[in-house]
Amino acid sequence: MLQLHPVLHTHPIRQNEPIPLNTLLRKISYLLCLVFLTSSLSAEIDSLEDGWSFQLEGESTLQKVKVGVPLVEQGYKVPLRGKYHLTIPISKYPNSSLSVYLDRVHSADQTFWNGIKIGETGRMSPHYYAYWHKVRYYEIPNSIIIVGENHLEVLIECRETEFRCGIFRSIPLFGTQNEIKDKMIYEDVNQIVMAALFFGIFLQQAIGYALNRSSKSGLYLAGTAIFFVCWRLPGLNKIHFLGIHPEILIRLLFFCQFIFPVFIMLFVHTLFDRKITKIAFLTFLFDSILALIQLFEMNPDLRFYFVYIWYILLGIKVPILIELLAKNYNKSTEAIVVSLGALVATFFGIADVLTDVITGKNAYLTQYGILTFLFSGVLAIAIQSSRTKRDLRNLNESLEMIVTLRTQELQKQYKILHDDLLMAASLQSKLIPPMEFKHNDLSVTSVFMPMEKIGGDYFDFYIHDDGSITFILCDVLGHGIAAALIASMLKVNFLEIAPKLKDPAAFLHELNTKMLPVVEKNYITAVASHFDLK
Repeated sequence: MLQLHPVLHTHPIRQNEPIPLNTLLRKISYLLCLVFLTSSLSAEIDSLEDGWSFQLEGESTLQKVKVGVPLVEQGYKVPLRGKYHLTIPISKYPNSSLSVYLDRVHSADQTFWNGIKIGETGRMSPHYYAYWHKVRYYEIPNSIIIVGENHLEVLIECRETEFRCGIFRSIPLFGTQNEIKDKMIYEDVNQIVMAALFFGIFLQQAIGYALNRSSKSGLYLAGTAIFFVCWRLPGLNKIHFLGIHPEILIRLLFFCQFIFPVFIMLFVHTLFDRKITKIAFLTFLFDSILALIQLFEMNPDLRFYFVYIWYILLGIKVPILIELLAKNYNKSTEAIVVSLGALVATFFGIADVLTDVITGKNAYLTQYGILTFLFSGVLAIAIQSSRTKRDLRNLNESLEMIVTLRTQELQKQYKILHDDLLMAASLQSKLIPPMEFKHNDLSVTSVFMPMEKIGGDYFDFYIHDDGSITFILCDVLGHGIAAALIASMLKVNFLEIAPKLKDPAAFLHELNTKMLPVVEKNYITAVASHFDLK
């Protein structure tokens, strides 16, 4: 290891002599440079880029190869099994434990340091198992490190035609365990920050929907966020060292990858209240079926065949999404916002797909595009919610104004009706004669107390030429104006019939005949009497 011993040259200063400001600043800058150089050198990690060779199993010759480049691009055919070789010189015994970082390897490997196995991932034949999505980090015991030339060997086996095979993703690294772990933690922190942002969107939208403060579009946006988090979860370095079975992680990865675009499309449809077309429904159905299939065990090649079908379904969704946004682009602000987010997500998604198909090295650019899309979705929902609240506020104000006007109108009509009722009651009271009199030896007294201002109660009398007197007492069914009108008609008919008929039975029969066509649904109870005072 390179060691730097910087020397700080200073000039003697006499005691009690003030230090010039420029000299002081220069000394501070020297010290800062010293600290920076020391920290930089202590954080150095060696890149193992050159000097690699590869030997196929069953062959005696070694061929020079490049790492970070798939073996299939260097002329090797699948299936293959062989061993990488690299000589690493160490000038002195290390002060701290060392490790090697190979990133992801297709597909299974066993790694040796000076002929001693320091780690393995996956399983070799005859019980072959491809554990391709785990990073290879192997610690090297100090007891097997020698001063001089050390030999690193990586035995790999790859049987998947859709894989790149070998140390394909990046250049291996060699350094202290703490330095390599810091690098892995930094990669995880980047992913965790992204996951935290997605999870925050999920919580915000899910809680809003649970509290009835957001629509179904918010629920689908929350689903998009949480499924995307689950999709990226198996990509964390640390999660592969927690003892979780790799098959669980791989099924989770593919299931969430296949299902989250469905929630994106559902979000856009519900945001604009658009009916799902038959083509969109079929793509949602196929996505859901493919996602459920990913929950079952299958070989990696078959999973990637399904991924290619998924790519086709994504291609079908793009024009559907463009058409949907185009129809609403000039109608609402949220359509413009979501369109911009979808444009960014589409750009990063296409770049990711092309990178993955061409090189096999997924750059995970999609997460930035989807994050942009989710933020645009949150903003669109906020805009829509704000407009809805504004419309509701305006509607409430309009309703309050209408209610106020209607109340004033009702109060006016009520006053008119009340005055009319008072006048009708005054007129009705005049229809009923005062019955506090004495006729010959007959004393008559009456009390009239209607239940309402006007009603169907009526009584009257008629004095004949011979001094006899006829009384009538009536009660019309009901109260109010209708009953009062019928009572007034009784007054008219009484004055017409009473002079002609003295017999109460004949009188009531004639009165009934005249009133029957008028009364219809109502009926009248009546008592008639005739007093002959002679």
